[in-house]
Amino acid sequence: MRRFHRALGLILFATAVSLTASCGSNAPEALTQSGATLEGTITHNGRPVQFALVIVQSASGAGAPATGKAGPEGRYTVPNVPTGPVKVAVNTDAGQGDLKTAQMQGGMYSGPDGKKAKRVNLDYNQVPKKYHTPESSTLTTTIASGSNTFDIDVPTK
Repeated sequence: MRRFHRALGLILFATAVSLTASCGSNAPEALTQSGATLEGTITHNGRPVQFALVIVQSASGAGAPATGKAGPEGRYTVPNVPTGPVKVAVNTDAGQGDLKTAQMQGGMYSGPDGKKAKRVNLDYNQVPKKYHTPESSTLTTTIASGSNTFDIDVPTK
């Protein structure tokens, strides 16, 4: 019986070591601390794009993407963007909840039981799905070290 427990213990130990080693190789790649930032304003159809998620990925696809959010005026900042040529995505689906929350907290929308005079239609400037991911977006720029400005005017198609 003692041999059985010892053998079982060795098997469990070997399994644990094997799992620990294999989990490390599947971990997501860490964001490079480039120190470069990208900022600007996002517009679509002549209006600011509010609360969108901005994704910046190296044009080669290497490394982890950097992300930031646009505020209520369409201004965004993305820290630690990769340097060199990059693809930029503007995902408005990601920010819809933020916009609705901001409008409700600001008293701009009173909910379904509110008086008609106080209700404000939730105006959301949705960009085409093509621009939601770096893989399908055609928005590009080149990043140098330090602060970079890129005003994004998302095309209609």
